[in-house]
Amino acid sequence: MPGIAVFLFLILLLSACSRPDQRLAREAHRFIGQGKIQQAQEKIEMGLLQFPESPALRQERMVLYLLAGQAELAAAEARQILQADPSFQPYRNPLRNPSAAVRCTALRAIALDPPHGTIPTGALQVALHDSDPVVRREAVEATRLLQNSEALPLLRQAAQDSDWLTRAAAARLLGTRADPQALPDLFSLLSDRDSYVRRFARRSLLELAGQAQPQGYVPALSSPDRTTQVVAALALARINDARGLEILLAEMANPMGIERVEVVKSAARIRDPRVLPAIRTATGDADPEVRVVALIALGLLQDKESFPLLKKIQTDPTSPRQVQLAAGKAVELLSQTPPKPEKK
Repeated sequence: MPGIAVFLFLILLLSACSRPDQRLAREAHRFIGQGKIQQAQEKIEMGLLQFPESPALRQERMVLYLLAGQAELAAAEARQILQADPSFQPYRNPLRNPSAAVRCTALRAIALDPPHGTIPTGALQVALHDSDPVVRREAVEATRLLQNSEALPLLRQAAQDSDWLTRAAAARLLGTRADPQALPDLFSLLSDRDSYVRRFARRSLLELAGQAQPQGYVPALSSPDRTTQVVAALALARINDARGLEILLAEMANPMGIERVEVVKSAARIRDPRVLPAIRTATGDADPEVRVVALIALGLLQDKESFPLLKKIQTDPTSPRQVQLAAGKAVELLSQTPPKPEKK
């Protein structure tokens, strides 16, 4: 019997040492687990009236905010917890919560107000292996707050995800890093099985053209994949590099080419005697949008030789209305005096 007496004494001792706010927090936690949200909220508010700085009670209130999808309030609660106890880890349990919605909102809260001012890359690494793709996508979005050296490995991992939306998010965010190291990953995504992913990869490659060196795009001109060649040529044209011009001219003349509108715009940037004849030919393209872009380009380029062609198209009753209007605008542009180059 003395053993039982000792055991009961230890229980009483632990109960006596247990802080009242922690007991209230445990009760609230139990209510939350049972789905009794109203009772949990009442228990927490009652406890905070007595112990307003209690990290344990505030932790449970933060969980309620996460359950409700209120990332902003959860982030504010986490800040209050850390002010009371800097060693506390308010997101440790929420990031392991059985509910994907809670894990997702916890990541969003971390991104809104990172604990101690920094995003925990370890937490994002774990989240990128989460079973729920929504959580993985939230982890991808949170990489915005990381430096390139930390973000790029995570985005590369996300670019291989089984979920197409996660890959698309990675392709989009790789373009915002302004880091040429992302080019190989983005070129790989141009052959992704999902068109949405390919579209974002293309956009990111073009957005990076201003930050990357031309040499980062030149090898792709020799790719066996036609789309890769065209995107590389478009990117080079954005920085007035003519090394992809042959590809652009071929794409402009290809009636099945899906990039003809962008190709006309990009080719017009390059000073080469082959450009104007190709754009004049494009004014007869089967796609009215290509024709409109080609006509305006001729006007902007002050191509005086195209004046008769422009007038003919402007007055041609068989041309679509938007094409006639574009021809008229091009004629107007030709009549304007081109701006004088600035003196150096």
